[in-house]
Amino acid sequence: MKRFIFLLLYNLLLPVFLVISIPGYLIKMKKRGGFGTGLSERFGIYRKPAAEEPKGGLYVHAVSVGEVFIALKFIREWSKTHSEPVILSTSTATGHQVARDAALPNVRPLYSPLDVPGLPGRCLKRFEPKAVVLIEAELWPNFAEACHRRRIPMVMLNARLSPRSEGRYAKVRGITRLLFERLTALGAQNENDKARFARIGVNPDIITAPGSIKFDVLGDAPQNLREDFRAILDQLRGERKVVLAASTHAGEEALIASAIREAGACPLIVPRHAERRAQVVADLEQAGFTPLLRTTGKLPAGLPANACYVADTTGELRDWTALADAVVIGKSFLAEGGQNPVEAIAARKPVITGPDMTNFADLVALLRENDAVVCCEAGELAGEIARALDGSEATAARAERAYQALHVHSGATRRSVELVETLYKA
Repeated sequence: MKRFIFLLLYNLLLPVFLVISIPGYLIKMKKRGGFGTGLSERFGIYRKPAAEEPKGGLYVHAVSVGEVFIALKFIREWSKTHSEPVILSTSTATGHQVARDAALPNVRPLYSPLDVPGLPGRCLKRFEPKAVVLIEAELWPNFAEACHRRRIPMVMLNARLSPRSEGRYAKVRGITRLLFERLTALGAQNENDKARFARIGVNPDIITAPGSIKFDVLGDAPQNLREDFRAILDQLRGERKVVLAASTHAGEEALIASAIREAGACPLIVPRHAERRAQVVADLEQAGFTPLLRTTGKLPAGLPANACYVADTTGELRDWTALADAVVIGKSFLAEGGQNPVEAIAARKPVITGPDMTNFADLVALLRENDAVVCCEAGELAGEIARALDGSEATAARAERAYQALHVHSGATRRSVELVETLYKA
């Protein structure tokens, strides 16, 4: 009865939520190029006849770019021992594009259906998956019910729950329990996350801690040292070192670029959201830079001394990271919780973060215990960048300690595959 009332109230309130949120969603879709196929698939309208679609494999859902990269890593490991098709569903145009660009064999990129009664079931009927994998924490009531009715096991992988999120879920523990009851298994990133999920009402018997796929450096493909990227940076840098500002958020580009300039280095900016390019350009110009956008093509013949390169694209951060001399982590200087530092650590680069890395608190705590990362205030950033570029043995040793600290998650991708295999209907 409780579940019936919960679903009834959810579906009564859902139209109100959609009316409020869809205009903003459509604007975002337009900015990110997601109209057409994306919009139709979200409403359960598909171009191919159902008979031509892949059936009987694994359905993996990843919300956006970060989750898609994790999903691709999992799928590559899964495909080593499984030849069945994989459906990779995403919620955003940028995530969908990354899935398409990966071009993995036997993988069908798909826009996930809206969580409206009937649409999740229509999608599952079309692809008939043997199991569903949810990356991190995207769990929708109607989709979960549709899986339950069809007896499709549903596994959440790479699941993370911050202390802040635990507090929010704890306030609605009854609803949380009803929602997570539909999971067959939950693979948490670490023992702390495992304990937090149990405290908010998830059945402890279904929770394991295989580790973080994101932090599993052994599961990563080798970084791509792209010669076209190297040529761009060689033209920009002159005799200077290159410092990457990774996954920056609003207000950070000018702040970090100015600190890089003060340290005598060449700034390379990769915004978290490429569609913010106009605001990024305006902020950098106000700070005295001449922004050069990757999307405009080749660099001009005569580069100004105040040039600042902005890689306003999606899915290339890893390749830029491989060529940088040091990395500053975005979203960490203006109380936003931080972005993932793992790609920089895996590349053995000196890593600097701002004071707020609460989104990755467990990882940063591990790094700080090993003196493997530098966390500083904005006013200290220029000095820390200069020290990171000093070429000293101490700097190299810190980067190596960070890399070694990640090995607590070594094999997490394989362990996650094995967890799904225990439930997969072969």
